[in-house]
Amino acid sequence: MSFGIFKEIERLVEYIPIEAKAEGLGKLEGITNIDTQFHFKDVDGIAVRLGVIVGKNTISILDIVKLLNKFLKDAKIDEIVESPRRYKHIQANSSGIPLKNLLFDFSLAALNEDILDAKLYLTHSYYLLGLRRRFVLLLSILIDEPKNLRHAEVRKLLTYLALMSEPNNVDVHFDLDNNGFSPRYSIYLSELQKIALPKSESPPLNIIKQ
Repeated sequence: MSFGIFKEIERLVEYIPIEAKAEGLGKLEGITNIDTQFHFKDVDGIAVRLGVIVGKNTISILDIVKLLNKFLKDAKIDEIVESPRRYKHIQANSSGIPLKNLLFDFSLAALNEDILDAKLYLTHSYYLLGLRRRFVLLLSILIDEPKNLRHAEVRKLLTYLALMSEPNNVDVHFDLDNNGFSPRYSIYLSELQKIALPKSESPPLNIIKQ
């Protein structure tokens, strides 16, 4: 996914009524959900050009998630941050843990429906990693309700984010007590299998709580 394509997709978030909070996160306004359709005027033809909307003038959070899933499979971290140059500079001059680990930990927490941890990691990803503002708002809406995290398209999005930010060393996720990987990482591996399999062969959803 090119940086330009992501910016165009991100602009669609402007049409969603979001109540932003001080820490950078947000929630949907009123009695709405990720399936709610919101009216918008596609003046620049963004939605039609990207293939998400044909012959209609409404859009939902779920529409945007589905569109992102078309492009995120081969995306890289520097395509979803505010300043790719700043991100690369910090990574090149950092002697500590790679900042992309924050996004990975967010994705695993969200897949496991650990809402509080997911919000914490997302906030850190916004301020330290430099995730794009509207993208953070979109992700914060998805983790605001546990039921959102059970939707197949949302789980696919989180899996793609985990895949692009997975650490080179995953030993920290190995759990000797359970004779294998930690519950969170095991769920991630299960989700990876789903996006690699045809729809008819996808295994059933199985959330493992810690």
